[in-house]
Amino acid sequence: YMLMMLMLMILTGTKPATGFYTYDDNYSEENYEYNEEVEVEEEANFLPVFESSPTVYRVRRGNTARLECAVDNLGPMILSWRRLINNSSAYIATGSIVMVRDKRFSVLTSTTSSMLLITLMTPKDTGEYVCEVSSTPPVHIKHWLKMKAPPSVAILGKPSSGQFTIQSGEELGLVCRGEGEPAPVLAWRREGQPLPDGESSVAADQIIYSSVGRGHAGTYTCTGDNGAGRVATDSVQVTVKYAPVISVDHSYIHHHNNISLELVCSVEAFPLASVQWSRTMEQEKINMDRARVGLRGQGKHVLILDNPMKSDLGSYQCTANNTEGRVGATISVSESAQVPTGRESVYEEASTTTEDTILETGKTVDTASDNPAVINTASDTSAVINNEAGDHKLLKHILHKMNKFERVNSDMVKAMKESNRYLYQILRNQKMLLERNSRQILL
Repeated sequence: YMLMMLMLMILTGTKPATGFYTYDDNYSEENYEYNEEVEVEEEANFLPVFESSPTVYRVRRGNTARLECAVDNLGPMILSWRRLINNSSAYIATGSIVMVRDKRFSVLTSTTSSMLLITLMTPKDTGEYVCEVSSTPPVHIKHWLKMKAPPSVAILGKPSSGQFTIQSGEELGLVCRGEGEPAPVLAWRREGQPLPDGESSVAADQIIYSSVGRGHAGTYTCTGDNGAGRVATDSVQVTVKYAPVISVDHSYIHHHNNISLELVCSVEAFPLASVQWSRTMEQEKINMDRARVGLRGQGKHVLILDNPMKSDLGSYQCTANNTEGRVGATISVSESAQVPTGRESVYEEASTTTEDTILETGKTVDTASDNPAVINTASDTSAVINNEAGDHKLLKHILHKMNKFERVNSDMVKAMKESNRYLYQILRNQKMLLERNSRQILL
């Protein structure tokens, strides 16, 4: 029997088949079809292509996280989810089967996609998640799950007092650190005024000024915003220590029977400066019987001279002093018209306004420190002193104008009455004419 089978195989010319083949009863043994290469091509047709992209998911605490994984040309393969923890990973789900006991995890599957759901999101759920295709070799994409967090900011190195104190000319650097998910966008502003460079705000985590002056003082605020809640802020007050800055001026106060001369010395300084008034000439002294000193507002020092005399003419010194320096400014009071001699009042009576006595004050600035910041203000102003005779003349002038106005007003009223009388006459004539025409028509 074996011999017969061997002879049959030789006669038919067939060889033993070692690969995959198909057999059809309708064909003879010569038509056996070897199909190994065709099977390899069919396997190659299932090449998965991810339609999803690696994504960072940000979810609020307590909400549901939805991680998506869509694949084109998935074929008979399945999708799995696993989580990366340190250098290891743990499977969460394979296909539609959840492999963890945490009931907050579930999957929604279709023929081309899988969605991992995590309800009641907590901080421990944050991390890296991998969607994997059961191909050979496996292919995957990675997602990141993070929890949304409102922003917080803090100014580094901020004193517990909330105040930075710096010397004029030194460098000022303010650095802000922000936290939150996503990371907040940081910006700086100055409360109530622009930043020293004129900008209302600047988007940066730090600002640096190489040499500060008094114009850099103020309250600086760092803001952080990430769209996940309110805007976070942190503020610090910056004070700059600088030598006094002086500006001088003068004014006159007119009373019913006299006049007072005010010498004004406006001082800006930090720390606060002490201010003294004096005459520039050693032999001259301020007559304290008629002089008063006062403080009006912030840093506005005033020397008031009641009923100034010729002896009060001259130069006055305003001196401001603090720990950063000493600065002085001089105000010169002089006459521009003929002034009586002796102890007579400088402001004598005059018969007309063109003959009134005029005083002028010229101001110069003197410094007593090496490099003070002083505002030079020099101006010449004049004050016309009116006496009782001038006031009487002004009153007569005003009464004359009032009488003239009354006469003009009476003329206007009279003219209006005449106009009304003329208008009344015209209207009466028109009425009579209309009545006459009406009677003619009736006839």
